[in-house]
Amino acid sequence: MRIDHVILGARTVAPLRDLLWDRYGFGITDGSPNPDGTASWIVPFDTPDVQYLELLVTHDERELAGSDFGRLFLERTAAGPAFLNWAVLTGDIEATAREVECVTGTDPGLFRGESVRADGQRVPWAEAAFELSWRSRVLPFFLSYGNPAARAGRVAGDVRAAGHRVRPTSVRRLVTGPAQERPWARRWPGLAGLPITIDVAADPGIVAVHVDTGEGETVVRLP
Repeated sequence: MRIDHVILGARTVAPLRDLLWDRYGFGITDGSPNPDGTASWIVPFDTPDVQYLELLVTHDERELAGSDFGRLFLERTAAGPAFLNWAVLTGDIEATAREVECVTGTDPGLFRGESVRADGQRVPWAEAAFELSWRSRVLPFFLSYGNPAARAGRVAGDVRAAGHRVRPTSVRRLVTGPAQERPWARRWPGLAGLPITIDVAADPGIVAVHVDTGEGETVVRLP
C-alpha cells in the first residue's frame, strides 16, 4: 500500500488555489463536479505513481446539505480551508475491505464507481472504508483503479495543465493528530507501513503534508 492522495477542502476553490500557488508554487487542474455536491480540482504530482492533492469544494450546497457527508463537509470548511481526509492505494480492494470488516466489526462500505473528468475521460475505481475514514479524520480510506496504466498516462498532461512554478513529485510523509477510535485503530490495514508521524499534541486530523519537489522538500500546512 502507498499514499494515493490527500484531500483539502474549502467552500470555493479560490482560497486553496491562491494559497498553494503563492506559498508553494503549485498549480491546479481539472475541476470535475461530483454527484455528492462537491467538485474536485487536483494538484498533480510529476510521478508515474500518480500522487496528488485533491481540492474538494462546494458545487451544489443544497445537495451537500442533504447528506451526512455533505453536512460534515460544510461544517469542516465553514472557517476556511481545511485538511479533510486521505486515501491509500491497495492492490486488492476486496481483501482490504474484508480486513477492515475483521478489524472494526462493521460494514467496510465496499463501493465501485466511475469518475468523469472535466476533459470527458472516465476513471473506474473502487473504494472501501470511506465513511469510517471520513468520520475519523485520521485513518485513511482505500482505493483501487480499473485501468492504472491509462491513469499513469494522464500524468504528463495534468502536470502541463497545472503549470506548476515548483514541481511536486511525491508525498514524503503525513503528520496527523492521534486517532480517537477504539483500540482497533492501531490495527487499521496498512497503517504501520505508511510514512506517517503522529503529533500527540494535535487534534484528530491531518496537520501537515511533507512533499518532495523539484526544489527539495516542502511542508504544506493550512492557516
